[in-house]
Amino acid sequence: MTGRRIAATRAVHSQRAAGHLHGVAVTLTASAFLLAGDTAAHAVEAANAPTAEVSPGEAKPKLQTVTVEARRQLERQVNHFVASVIVHYGHDALVRWNARVCPLVAGLPREQGEFMLARISQVAATVGASLDGEHCRANFYVIVTPIPDELLRKWWSRDPTMYTRRNGAGYINAFLNSRLAIRCWYNTTFHSSDGTPLTSDTLAAGLTGAGVGVNAYMAPATRIYSGTRLHHAAVQALLSVIIVVDSNRMQGVNAGQLADYVAMVGLAEIRPDADPGPVPTILQLFRDTKEPPQGLSVWDEAFLNSLYHTNQSSVTQSAAIRTAMLKTIAP
Repeated sequence: MTGRRIAATRAVHSQRAAGHLHGVAVTLTASAFLLAGDTAAHAVEAANAPTAEVSPGEAKPKLQTVTVEARRQLERQVNHFVASVIVHYGHDALVRWNARVCPLVAGLPREQGEFMLARISQVAATVGASLDGEHCRANFYVIVTPIPDELLRKWWSRDPTMYTRRNGAGYINAFLNSRLAIRCWYNTTFHSSDGTPLTSDTLAAGLTGAGVGVNAYMAPATRIYSGTRLHHAAVQALLSVIIVVDSNRMQGVNAGQLADYVAMVGLAEIRPDADPGPVPTILQLFRDTKEPPQGLSVWDEAFLNSLYHTNQSSVTQSAAIRTAMLKTIAP
């Protein structure tokens, strides 16, 4: 009985409270009717109006999917560019200039030659390659000639040591008989992982335990004491570059395009059959493209910059180059 009385009492109080609130509600409605009438009508119309079924949030997954897929596509293009453009020697370090660059241009009118010389020097300084002084010994040769085959054979007969034989005589013959509009020859030298050249002096010192020596086959060798495989014991660096331009095949190519192409292939050991894929690069200059490149692209500059600003002795240099290029191309 007690529980029922309590429940009944609560019901009475609830009814009284409801009646009191109802009275207040009626009083407010009566006093504000004229002011609230229009607002209420608009509210009813808005409530009854048809609404779009698609909420704004539904577009986000599609946008995110497109963004992620575009990023993956860019990563694939960068990976292909690095893998196909520069020469790779197994798991060795990528080749670049460690010595000071001293360009020489021959075969062009003076004004054009000076323009190309200045442009090569500008690109080299921008990407991080060291330039030699004004009166230096040339090691970056650019020869423009209408008779490239004859010139190269005569040059070789006069200087039989102009080509290193690291890859055998077949590479020399391929260079001499190349049908490319611009052909490049790269002479390289080995350095120890700290950048010390393997000269005759260091070889002799190595016999006394200085860290660089000669093995049983009289081949240069280095000794590494770091106990890690994360760094190369020795790296290859460009010693000299010979770039021969066939002037008979330069129709439609302006001075700026030619200078930038020469700078690109002279500052890195570029594959003669490089296929960079459908990306903007000066290496497309002599390919069958609808819109030939007018100069170095963001891709080219990103590649050269990363080549000269990553650790050459690191076994992860290629990965570091790809990462640096991605940050530059798509920050």
